[in-house]
This record gives sequence, structure tokens and C-alpha cells, in this order.
Amino acid sequence: MQILIKSFGFKYGEPYPEGDLRIDLRNRIRNPHDHLPKGAIGLDSIVKKTVLGSDANQKVLSNCLQRIMKLLKEADELTISIGCKSGIHRSVVFAEEISKQLQKKGHVVEVEHVHLQA
Repeated sequence: MQILIKSFGFKYGEPYPEGDLRIDLRNRIRNPHDHLPKGAIGLDSIVKKTVLGSDANQKVLSNCLQRIMKLLKEADELTISIGCKSGIHRSVVFAEEISKQLQKKGHVVEVEHVHLQA
């Protein structure tokens, strides 16, 4: 089983990364950029703590993982695209956290941050 997770930013327009599952975080999780140091990205611990620090956001993460686990029962390969406005905060944190959770379950996961350097 090969799993590819792509984080991206919707603000860059189409074409958005292809995927068997596309998760749009824009309206599900508040953009944390106002509460972060300038230049902070989703790979930084402060961003991770901010994004995953609430029960509501943990519930969104849990729901995403449940959807992914259902898809894994039916597929040999899986591509998951996770988007937020700019592709540098929420989507990156979710891509990394989902990857970590799937790896704990024994899955091979590759993560690509499409717009992290844009």
C-alpha cells in the first residue's frame, strides 16, 4: 500500500493536486496566521500546537482519519490532497499529522507540500 499526501493552497488556483480524497480545511479550521510569528510554517512546533490545540480541530483531524481508514480498506494506492488558503499552515500540519498516524499503523506514507515554498 502506497499513500501519498499532498498539502496545497487554494489561493494559487487550479489545477489543484489530484487525489482520491480532497480535504478542504478553509471553512473547517480557522486560519491561524494572525496568532503566529512572521514566517512560521506548518512544520514549526508553534504552528502545530496552534492548529491542533483545540478540541474542535482534533475532532476534524479524527474525522479525516476515519474517512482515510475507510478508503484504505478499498484501495491499493491512495492519494490524499489537503488544502487550506495558502498551503503553508493548516494543510501542512494536517498532512504531517495524518502521515504520522498512518505510519504508526504500519502504512508507508510520502508527504509532499506543494506550495510550502511558493
